[in-house]
Amino acid sequence: MEKKMVQCEDGRRRQARIQGDPKEDGDFSTWQAAIRFKGKHVSGAAWYSHKTKTWYFSSDPDGKHSHLMDSIQSSFRTESISRLQDQLETLESRHTEHVRAMNALTTEISSIKQEIEQLERGAPMESAGSLKLSQKIRKVG
Repeated sequence: MEKKMVQCEDGRRRQARIQGDPKEDGDFSTWQAAIRFKGKHVSGAAWYSHKTKTWYFSSDPDGKHSHLMDSIQSSFRTESISRLQDQLETLESRHTEHVRAMNALTTEISSIKQEIEQLERGAPMESAGSLKLSQKIRKVG
């Protein structure tokens, strides 16, 4: 059994007792663990992030004394989900703007390609506006 300082669901750091063999789960390794909370042992899992080198603890919903952390866990989870949903909404809005801009650029690119093809076939280059007479030229007639 090892002891590690872990980041709990409520944001506080506590000492966890880690036991058993680790299980690999993506960028995390997990162990069975328990912490002391309000004078009782709360069982759950200790997660070690290989990216950030940080230890985390999450209580097991079916574990011993998990009811002590239920309100904390649900409030932090709700808060985190709300924050992530706000980020998602912002990103989706930005994505929509970028898609519109990309479509406008794609249209402009295709029109320029068409102009290039016409010029390569020998078509005369058309001016953007209608032709106008110079001020120095007099009209005859």
